[in-house]
Amino acid sequence: MIKCRILFEKVGRAKYVSHLDLMRTFQHSFIRAGIRIKHTEGFNPHPYISIALPLQLGCESLCELLDIQLEDGDVIETIPERLNPWLPEGVRALSAAPPVGRVGQLRRVRCAAELIYDDGNAAARLDGLQELFARPNLIIEKKTKRGVGELDLAPHIGDVKLKAVTETVLRLEAVVSAMEPTVNPSNLTDAVTRNAPALAPDFARYRRLEVYDAEMRVFR
Repeated sequence: MIKCRILFEKVGRAKYVSHLDLMRTFQHSFIRAGIRIKHTEGFNPHPYISIALPLQLGCESLCELLDIQLEDGDVIETIPERLNPWLPEGVRALSAAPPVGRVGQLRRVRCAAELIYDDGNAAARLDGLQELFARPNLIIEKKTKRGVGELDLAPHIGDVKLKAVTETVLRLEAVVSAMEPTVNPSNLTDAVTRNAPALAPDFARYRRLEVYDAEMRVFR
């Protein structure tokens, strides 16, 4: 039994594929690719397969991590080329290797949001947004397993960068907490809508860019 971690991207229309559907898609794709995965024993065996940090529906990512246990370790390096022909549009395996860190060591995510303003005057919001994300407190509402509560986002975001991309689009990039609490890219626009509604975009697109450990080393 060999542990393997697959780095994959989920972009385009695939961002609307749910987490459970994505897991099923990978399971079927491994079978079609002839890649044998270790299963649990018993009457109803399940494959040893998990995604390190489930992705919010509607968010793209260039840095998703899928952990599996292989029956044959010799196939690790060939997994992307064997698996990709069977994956749907927008989902692509980028690399495969034995895991370096434990999933519990994943602590930070670099993410980006494209803030879209229909009036064509996106740059006019730059100063206000920079001031907003420099505040010592930034309260948002956040859903948890216990219901909806309040979270001060400020201690859980850093390295905030803002720039005008076009007349209608601002790019907001930040490093956010990956676990305890989990901060989704959409929470950045939640902060704008709640704390400075005049700066809220008409629409936004989100993407994860990279994942890190507590020392801001790329996590693999």
